[in-house]
Amino acid sequence: MYDIFKTSIATQISALSGVSAEIVEPAVGVSNNMANGDLTLTVSRLRMKDNPTQIAKTLAEQWKADDMVTGAEAAGPYINFRINRTVLTRSVLQAVHATGSKYGWTNEGAGKRVIVEFSSPNIAKPFHAGHLRSTIIGNFIYKLHKAHGWDAISMNYLGDWGTQYGLLALGFERFGTEEELVADPIKHLFDVYVKVSAAAKEEAEHIEAMDADAAAAAGPTIQDQARAYFKSMEDGDESALALWQRFRTLSIEKYKQIYARLGVHFDVYSGESQVGEGMSRAIQMLTDTGLLIEHEGAKLVDLTEHKLGKALMQKSDGTTLYLTRDIGAAIERYEKYNFDKHIYVVSSQQDHHLKQLFKTVELLGLPYADRFEHVNYGLVNGMSTRRGTVVLLEDVLHESKEKMHDVMRANEAKYNDVVNPEHIADVLGMSAIVIQDMAARRIKNYTFDWGRILNFEGDTGPYLQYAHARLCSLERKAHVKVNPDADVTLLTEEVTCDIINQISLYPDILAASIKSLEPCTVVQYILKLSHSISSAWETIKVCGEADDVAEARLLMYWSARTVIGNALTLLGLEPVEA
Repeated sequence: MYDIFKTSIATQISALSGVSAEIVEPAVGVSNNMANGDLTLTVSRLRMKDNPTQIAKTLAEQWKADDMVTGAEAAGPYINFRINRTVLTRSVLQAVHATGSKYGWTNEGAGKRVIVEFSSPNIAKPFHAGHLRSTIIGNFIYKLHKAHGWDAISMNYLGDWGTQYGLLALGFERFGTEEELVADPIKHLFDVYVKVSAAAKEEAEHIEAMDADAAAAAGPTIQDQARAYFKSMEDGDESALALWQRFRTLSIEKYKQIYARLGVHFDVYSGESQVGEGMSRAIQMLTDTGLLIEHEGAKLVDLTEHKLGKALMQKSDGTTLYLTRDIGAAIERYEKYNFDKHIYVVSSQQDHHLKQLFKTVELLGLPYADRFEHVNYGLVNGMSTRRGTVVLLEDVLHESKEKMHDVMRANEAKYNDVVNPEHIADVLGMSAIVIQDMAARRIKNYTFDWGRILNFEGDTGPYLQYAHARLCSLERKAHVKVNPDADVTLLTEEVTCDIINQISLYPDILAASIKSLEPCTVVQYILKLSHSISSAWETIKVCGEADDVAEARLLMYWSARTVIGNALTLLGLEPVEA
């Protein structure tokens, strides 16, 4: 929103200094301290030969005030500018009113396509709390690209292939029931997997204690049978594939219910099983380029000169591995989607794997090798529920809802006014988890703290939702309506100027976020905006004021509410209105 002022400054500074306006304008930024000025020019960035401090002094003295920029003052090697606050206020509030939910959006990515792959649980293993980070960070990145005009595709690349499915099939024969599978496929398949894994471990320990002849006579182990079963899947055995397909379909339907609670939608449900000819083509390309070498019957790519070790591509029994399938998937996706960028949202524990993938694709000479990006994140410590050590994501979501419901019930008067308290408790619980997760840089590990996140005060999700709901309530109770043509010259208080400044920065926040892909940039911004509103709440009133004053203030508060709601939506949260 400061662009018109930056352009005005660049035009006059260019005329005074002889430096191109294209060089001047990027050197003008929003001031860190508004007490010194609204915008600041960093003179050293003009690349002039003389001393920057002296240049700043000379240019400030030569500056001529106009309707846009009312004054200039040198401060060492900087020039601080005062802008016409009325012009800024009017342009900001009218822009928010005109664009609403799309305030700050751009067409920067118009004509470009991005695939954002995130969440990606393994069907044979629990959909655990660790998947939360990939899910909510990936959803943010997906939404952020759409806000910048990209043709964005959200993709869930399920772990739905591999030896563990042979183990799961054997386990289902022994421990599974049809009723439990239909009732809760994710939990039941996990329970089955735990039981058959324990049986396989016990068997292995028993065989290890035998002498060689007895062990040889024992016949195929559970693990041997699992490998054989998976090999039959790879060879296209219809009955084996039918059971696997059933597990996959039922699991996806359950995933969709959990994702709906998180406000997450996937355009594509893919998976390792969906990789077709791309995998065999990848092996052939690796062979043709001389990258693939054999070692004890297995096939690998030696990446040691790139400090990435040796990457196994195919086991000695001919079965494929994650890396092989990832290369095949990359080839097939580019051919199908012709993407300009492909983002993998995966934890930092997979840094090495992704580096091996990207380096192998690069060595294959694929022309789109530079379009891949890994967005990583740290680990969550201390996330637990009453149910035990294996923390299923659904359990965490349920417990956050119940804990928040308990907090809400403690204030009986307000609780009785809440429409659909069950749903509001769910949204607030979700907000508590998401905002704690996104409050710091994503690469940082953090400790999950129930006590802190459920607080309606401080920098928490419930606090942000309360700020939004309170502004919605103000609008409902006001004796005037939101008027985009309100007399904004009446917004002269320091705290209202601060709120306008914060609202004006939202487009810049979106611009910074698309570069860093850091949700914390948005979280910290709306926390600061909410704090500014809280500071104004007791003195900058709407109810009981003259109509013209009330209209101006309501427009400001409505705009702030719109921006907070937009930001919460971008973070994957439903803004609470009551």
